[in-house]
Amino acid sequence: MLEELRRQLYDCSRCGFCRVWGWEGVEHVCPTYPFTPGWETHYARGRVRLAQATLEGEVEPNQAFLEHAYACTLCGSCEAHCPVGVPLVDIFHAWRVDLAAAGQALPAHRQVLEGMRRHLNPYGPRPDEAAAPPRPATVLFYPGCTTNRMAGEIVAAVTSILDHLGLDGALFADDTCCGFPLYELGQVDAARDMAQLTLERIARYQPEVLLTTCPACYKTFKHILPQELGLAVPWDVQHISTFLLPHVQGRMSARPLTATWHDPCVLGRHLGMYEEPRELLRAVPGLELREMAANRQDALCCGAGGGVYFACQKMANEAVVHRLQQAVDVGAQAIVTSCPNCYVRFRQMSRQRRLPIQARALSQVIAEALDLARR
Repeated sequence: MLEELRRQLYDCSRCGFCRVWGWEGVEHVCPTYPFTPGWETHYARGRVRLAQATLEGEVEPNQAFLEHAYACTLCGSCEAHCPVGVPLVDIFHAWRVDLAAAGQALPAHRQVLEGMRRHLNPYGPRPDEAAAPPRPATVLFYPGCTTNRMAGEIVAAVTSILDHLGLDGALFADDTCCGFPLYELGQVDAARDMAQLTLERIARYQPEVLLTTCPACYKTFKHILPQELGLAVPWDVQHISTFLLPHVQGRMSARPLTATWHDPCVLGRHLGMYEEPRELLRAVPGLELREMAANRQDALCCGAGGGVYFACQKMANEAVVHRLQQAVDVGAQAIVTSCPNCYVRFRQMSRQRRLPIQARALSQVIAEALDLARR
């Protein structure tokens, strides 16, 4: 797969802008590089050289090689700031596909792959709970596995909103994964198989709209499955940030809150959806929205993407604390996002480090403004 991007791979001019600090107001481009030992191969320029060496058969990957290759969150910041326009996210993903096809993977990622094959999600066997049987619904809310397992408050917020608005909605009562974690690790065949099973289970609800809060799930159903993996998605896939505004505008109560929006990498740099969630938040009476120093295409990753949290937790923790501090610096009471991975990481580390800020999901803020889920 990397062979298909050979020309683009060698377009890199080795300028180093993917490492530089303080360029055009950007504190630093790579969100994880400051928390590494600082080797060249801990940021995009060096990883490009490793990918070139892989393509040309110049190296035999070992554990250290793989650790450098997979210490990338695939956030896209390097690509967004590349003056040459090298498609770095596509390159690094194709590189992972080739590594996976050659049987190369970090031990932590092998565990993820095996766990997903056995349990259909990265979090282990489902608790013994009586799930509601599928029923036809106009709007089907697909929470995704991370939201289901790690952020049940998001599920409660979205289902209460759908009920309050009188929409014909249903909750996808399973926690089979969309396949995105496998896709990010380069395990595209396993991702396709996982997604196929999930699509079959979604079809039992006969939805017209497939609603997501997770940007990764949204990207998977909207773009990756039909455009890359050859799987038909016959429903209108919508993200919560665009779906809700016409339904809730003018119906929300005052919600005094000073908040800042964290742009999830997938929703922002991958999909270009920067203004939609901000517009929804600005529609909440009494909510003051402040911007962090790094926002929109300059936003820093929470450090959990690309499989990094599975294999490099210490580095990921430092990256998320740095992002939380940016929110504290602008005087925000809450850092709001729609990505469940970001949300869970913000919640965990703000409490662990006792930072004076709350992590809030976008759906929680809207539910509270509708007087549905006040704390």
